[in-house]
Amino acid sequence: MQLKVIKNYLIDLDGVILDIKYDNFFWQKHIPKVYSNVHNLSYDDAKVITRQLFNFKRKTKDWYDIDYWSNMLSIDIKKEKEENIQLVSLINGSKGFLEELKRKGKSVYLITNAHRKTLKIKLKKYPIEGYFKEIICSHELGCIKEEIRFWHILKNKLGIEFKDTVLIEDTIENLQAASSAGLSNLIYIGQNTLADTDQVHSIQVKSLSDLSSAF
Repeated sequence: MQLKVIKNYLIDLDGVILDIKYDNFFWQKHIPKVYSNVHNLSYDDAKVITRQLFNFKRKTKDWYDIDYWSNMLSIDIKKEKEENIQLVSLINGSKGFLEELKRKGKSVYLITNAHRKTLKIKLKKYPIEGYFKEIICSHELGCIKEEIRFWHILKNKLGIEFKDTVLIEDTIENLQAASSAGLSNLIYIGQNTLADTDQVHSIQVKSLSDLSSAF
């Protein structure tokens, strides 16, 4: 894969540009604590209940829909996210990589499963919109990145050719779906070596900063 000749860059948000630790803390620790207070439960019981609810909806559109979870949990998820925004952080080198792509005149797209309301909250802290030609929240296309049809819909919406496009992701299932849809230029962002990456013939790096030298 020659990044110098790639025209279109499809880049994920959480785990690629922003540190995933915020989301993990929010859903695994903070929300169970709020749920225990709202429903007068012990913290341990709240963790069990919320984990079961989350696991049931994982890798579906509902999992990424904060309106759905606000109704399901009787918690104002948007409000809770806003109150914990200080925990959101950029991954070192990610902004520099976006700046490099902009200098090179690449067409860069933010492709995320995050709900638009969540995205707006995060972009208030880090206003990186200017680096992207377009920002796509998957639920607005009617499906999520784990689904093969998402990538076909996205290709038509953006008017791009996959041979001129690279996807940069931290989620194996999303890379697999994109690969099945015909996107062969794939980069996996992750700290650990995963055998599953071999199934989609992706390049693996630890962060976006590792790609800067490719230009």
